[in-house]
Amino acid sequence: MPESRFRMPDLSQPHKYEHRRPRRPSHLPRRLTPPPQRSEPPDLSLFLYAGMVLALILVIMAIPYLIGYLFEVVRF
Repeated sequence: MPESRFRMPDLSQPHKYEHRRPRRPSHLPRRLTPPPQRSEPPDLSLFLYAGMVLALILVIMAIPYLIGYLFEVVRF
């Protein structure tokens, strides 16, 4: 049988992951100043309150339908 030009990797031993430090791309200039400070994350509590109000409105509007459904089920 002729020997293949392509060699298969040795899979008998698990390959150990080797961490390499990230490197800055060579085409970018070297950073001489520290990166700017990140701004604070936005306050999303207003969306939380609006969602709670919408959920409450949905529950209030669903109560008459649930009561009507229960009367239909009990009547039959």
